[in-house]
Amino acid sequence: MGAWDLGPFDNDGALDALGHLDAGEDAPGGLAQVMREILDEDEYLDAPELSGAVAAACLVGARLIGSEPDVVAAGWLERHPFAVTDALRDLARATLDRAALPDDNELYDLWEDADALVSWLERLAPYREALAAGS
Repeated sequence: MGAWDLGPFDNDGALDALGHLDAGEDAPGGLAQVMREILDEDEYLDAPELSGAVAAACLVGARLIGSEPDVVAAGWLERHPFAVTDALRDLARATLDRAALPDDNELYDLWEDADALVSWLERLAPYREALAAGS
């Protein structure tokens, strides 16, 4: 049985992406790559891939917030110190914007079908606010 919950780090796609990113030495480069892969895709996005990109974007937002209530993200950020550049912030903001597009991705559609879209978007809101601050 897979993991599936409202938080950006609470599902298999996100956990798989974080696991792959853990293996790399270049945290900002790895985060950027995960986000670019979905932003470069013109087709409808599958939930697992977008979940990984959303988690990457939220890690960037969490670094800006300065604290992370999620134990998985807090541990990842502790292991991978990095500075948030304007380019990384822009990628993260664009990734979360793409995730919030109706009829563009399976993740949005799954939360909408489960009548949990508003709750899911509320969970992403602090990260979106951190990414928007100072821009």
